[in-house]
Amino acid sequence: MIRIGEINYLNVYPIYYYLKKALKNDNKINFMNFVSGSPAFLNGELEAGNIDISPSSSFYYILNYTHSYIFPNLSISSKKKVKSIYLFSPKPIEDFNENETICVTPETLTSINLLKVLLAEIYKMDLNKIKFTTLKPDDKLELKLGPVADGEAIKGGVFLHIGNNALKLIKYIPEGYFAYDLADLWYRYTGYPFVFALFIINKEAYDKNKNEFDILKALLIESKITAVSGLGEAAASISKLDEYKFISYEELIDYWTECLSFDLGKNEIGGLNLYSELLYKNGIISSVPKLNFV
Repeated sequence: MIRIGEINYLNVYPIYYYLKKALKNDNKINFMNFVSGSPAFLNGELEAGNIDISPSSSFYYILNYTHSYIFPNLSISSKKKVKSIYLFSPKPIEDFNENETICVTPETLTSINLLKVLLAEIYKMDLNKIKFTTLKPDDKLELKLGPVADGEAIKGGVFLHIGNNALKLIKYIPEGYFAYDLADLWYRYTGYPFVFALFIINKEAYDKNKNEFDILKALLIESKITAVSGLGEAAASISKLDEYKFISYEELIDYWTECLSFDLGKNEIGGLNLYSELLYKNGIISSVPKLNFV
C-alpha cells in the first residue's frame, strides 16, 4: 500500500482529479490510499513516515534530501506570477522597519523561506531582526480565516498567506493595502520560475515498493498530460462544490494556464537550484541539496 499525500489546494487539483479518475477506471490498481491536508501537515506526515509520497514543499526536500527521492518531470511551479502566494501589507516593503513583524500562515514552509530570501536579496533587510509570527493553526495545521469581506482578515498588520486562502483574500484587499505576489518578485529578480512543491518520496518506502511506485509515476505523468488538455472538465467539477464558490470557472482556467506549471524541466530545476543557493548564502540552510530522482 502506498500512502499518498494530497494537498487540499486548487494548484494541484487537476493532477489529482485525473489520477483518481484513472484509478477508478482500473480496479486492478488497488494499492493507493490518499491522505489530504495542508502543505505543512503533509510535510510532517512525510517526515514522520505516516505517508510515503506527497507533492510537498520544495523546502522540505531541501532539508530532507538525504532520505528522499523525487519524481522527475513533476512539480507545482509558478510561471511568472502565481496569484496564490501573497504578502499583504499596509505599506510598501521599502518602508518596512528593520524589526518589522510579519504574520505568517502556519500552512507554509517553502513560501516563508522564499519571503526571507526576497527580503534579504532584493530589499537588503537583516533577517535576524525581522519578527516572523506564526498564526495559530487547527490540529491539521490549517488556518481558518476570519471575516474575509472588506479585508478584515488582513487589517492591522503584514500577513503572508498562501493557497486557497490567498486566492480568497486577494479579492478583498483593504483600501491602501499592498499585495505582493512572491513568485512575481522572484521572477523579476531571477528570471526563473519558482518551484513550490515537488513529488517527494520517502526513500525507505520506495525501496520496499519500487514496482508500485513506478506504476504511480507513470499514472502521475499521464494525469499531468491529461490535465493540461482537460482543464475545462476539472474546473467544471470544482464549480459544483460550495467550498470553491470564491473562484469562478474562468478564474480557475486562468490560474491553471497562466500561472502554474506542473513540469520539472530545465528552467524549473534552475530556479530550484538558485533558491537553494540563496538559502545557503543567507544562512537559512547549512548545505545545498542534491536532486535525487527515481
